[in-house]
Amino acid sequence: MTDMLSRLARACHRRRWATLITWVLASLILVSAGGMAKPEFDAEYALPDTDSQSAYSLLEKHFPEQATGRGEIVLHAPKGLADPQVRADADKVLAAARQAGPAVQNVIPYDDTRRGGRVNADATTGVATLVFAAPRTEVPKDDAKDIAQRLTALSTSRLQVELSGSMFAPVPSTGLSETVGLAAAVVLLLLLFGSLALAGLPIVVALVGLFTSMGLVMLLSKIMTVPSFSMSVAIMIVLGVGVDYALFIATRYRSARQDGQPPAEAVSTAATTSGRAVLFAGTTVIVSLGGMLFMGIPFIYGLAASCALGVLATLALALTLVPALLGLCDRWLTRPGRLERRTPRTTLSPSGVLTRHAGKIACAGVAVLLVLCAPALSMRLGAADAKNAATSETTRRAHDLKQQAFGTGSTAPLSVVADLRGTDPDELDSLTDRLRRTSGIHQVTPPAVSRDGKAALVTVIPTTAAQDAATPRLVSTLRAQVLPRATAGTPLRLHVGGLTATSVDLTERMADKLLVFVLAVVVISLILLTAMFRSLLVPLQAVALTLLALGASYGLLTAVFQWGWGAGLIGVGSTGPLESYMPMTLMALLFGLSMDYQVFVLSRVREAYDHGHDAREAVAKGVRSSGRVVLAAALIMAAVFAAFVLSPDRIMKQFGLGLAAAVMVEAFLVLVVTPVLLTKLGARAWSPLGRHVHRTLATAAASADATSTP
Repeated sequence: MTDMLSRLARACHRRRWATLITWVLASLILVSAGGMAKPEFDAEYALPDTDSQSAYSLLEKHFPEQATGRGEIVLHAPKGLADPQVRADADKVLAAARQAGPAVQNVIPYDDTRRGGRVNADATTGVATLVFAAPRTEVPKDDAKDIAQRLTALSTSRLQVELSGSMFAPVPSTGLSETVGLAAAVVLLLLLFGSLALAGLPIVVALVGLFTSMGLVMLLSKIMTVPSFSMSVAIMIVLGVGVDYALFIATRYRSARQDGQPPAEAVSTAATTSGRAVLFAGTTVIVSLGGMLFMGIPFIYGLAASCALGVLATLALALTLVPALLGLCDRWLTRPGRLERRTPRTTLSPSGVLTRHAGKIACAGVAVLLVLCAPALSMRLGAADAKNAATSETTRRAHDLKQQAFGTGSTAPLSVVADLRGTDPDELDSLTDRLRRTSGIHQVTPPAVSRDGKAALVTVIPTTAAQDAATPRLVSTLRAQVLPRATAGTPLRLHVGGLTATSVDLTERMADKLLVFVLAVVVISLILLTAMFRSLLVPLQAVALTLLALGASYGLLTAVFQWGWGAGLIGVGSTGPLESYMPMTLMALLFGLSMDYQVFVLSRVREAYDHGHDAREAVAKGVRSSGRVVLAAALIMAAVFAAFVLSPDRIMKQFGLGLAAAVMVEAFLVLVVTPVLLTKLGARAWSPLGRHVHRTLATAAASADATSTP
């Protein structure tokens, strides 16, 4: 492995211009090809083998008009919709909707209650339905945006017009986050290392990785289901790891050059030490993301593949483009920087505070982190909806108007779809009666029978909102008790569907498989770390500390997004559950990202130990030579991730805050707690299976030999 990395780095270093030009051209070609391919990102999260998917399949087959995209025009008039002037304004809105273009197939007026229109009891709020020609997730965003702007512009002092529906939700842009993240990385690199070349090299790598991964993700969307937010997540990861990977290799190269090694030899040293650590860390990220492919959820496959492609591209750049750039920038990189003339004070510096009080600081830090983990015990999973949008968005205002007019549960309707199988539709009356008597149900519509007479649809309005903990319980009660009793002794089959039920199914699927996923990632990480360091205790402490950092990240996310602590500081408008796939995705990413720091520090410690230093000296030397770089890398990566908190999208805020917090916690654990543990363990840390286990196995083997000797 080391020989291969050395040969690859030397080859790219010799052909530095060819390597640079090849990568730049490849990134531009990929991003251009991705754009020309017209990427198809999916906003519909299909869940095979779930009750909600069965309900949707029945609707698509027997109620094709229900399977098309549907939005709502919410009309609110304090004087009442019956007022002649208000009525005239409302008619103008509906007429404009009918003339909105080919994207709109039909408009159902708010007073046509037979076909689905709604008016509240005091006739101050009405809901008309926009029927689109395409399915909900395929309605062109440009058309939806134009319709929303055109109709909301018709609001008057008498009539408020708002639009409801996922097609009208804004498409979040991460351009500001990317710019702020890169700018923060440049500033931190300059402040921490005082070298323009060392600041520019990682940024070049990150930018080339950005264009490359964007092209790959766009092309990927043509061959598999890729959720709409995958591009943003992949960009965030690529920017973070691109800077970190390049920084680790570049600083090791500069260190080797300052030790007197010629450029080619220094490149080889950097590739076989830091490059090897980077290869391991990147592989861990990719393997962890690969575990998400066993969740049985198509859109998760797309998310995992997008992030894995981004990390793979960045890994390839780190091992090939970085050696080439080191050759091009050698004379500037090896010039002594402003900070290099100082004697660094590191974690285990003899005169440092941490040396005298390392144990106390480590214990206090771990205690604080355990407290920070506590909120995670109350973590609730779900999905964001219009309630979590900013009040400046029409979808949020429509959501609030509907809840005020029709009740809290009006924004969380459930579709009970019946596969009649020859059953007389009149027999559904007993079903509706049973549903009306069920606790937690506010309203039940009369059954609507399909044109072919083979299916029926009953809409159920809960008393609680979609994100209320009682709503998932209601769905479970309907499926486990109410509906089975209603169909007992009949061929009738009932399924609960709708966006709310789909969210419940997704959450349950994630929760059911999360433990298995956690165990798989932990075991794989242990195996990889054990293979790399030929030790058992070192991997165990590394994985344990990473789990602690992950728990702290979960706790912080729960406190901010679910409990609302400091939510206003980062622009979170309302509290709600965490996205159901967030814990799993954060774990897959963090286990790889955190291994950057663990592997980089542990590699330097192991290197010193292998060169004859005793265990304690090896820890001091390893941390002294890597501590500042790890701290700088953590600050840069956290700054890049934290920049995505600026995104208006709730999902990106969760990813950004969760990863930024986890990275900083991991840096503290690696630079403070890990050295303390390794110092306490001494030589036992590097024993293949730990000294005690090794001695036990040796004794057992000797006893076996003695027993078998004639």
